[in-house]
Amino acid sequence: MRIRTDTKGRDETLRMLMQATDENTKVGALFAAAEHYLEDKRNKERLIDELVTNPDLVEKLSTSELPMELDVSTRVGNED
Repeated sequence: MRIRTDTKGRDETLRMLMQATDENTKVGALFAAAEHYLEDKRNKERLIDELVTNPDLVEKLSTSELPMELDVSTRVGNED
């Protein structure tokens, strides 16, 4: 896999990611970051029920890469 690093800041971001993930290769660091992202997404999805009782947590957990939004609706009766 070839990763283009000629884009401004991309090489530095990958270097920092390799340090943060303790990986020796760019691909290893990217896979570690992808696994973290997917786990974070699953965990956030599990928290949805709990967030209804504490909506301030939505703002704290939301990031630009994986934003969260709480949309609560109520309904009385069997509306179609």
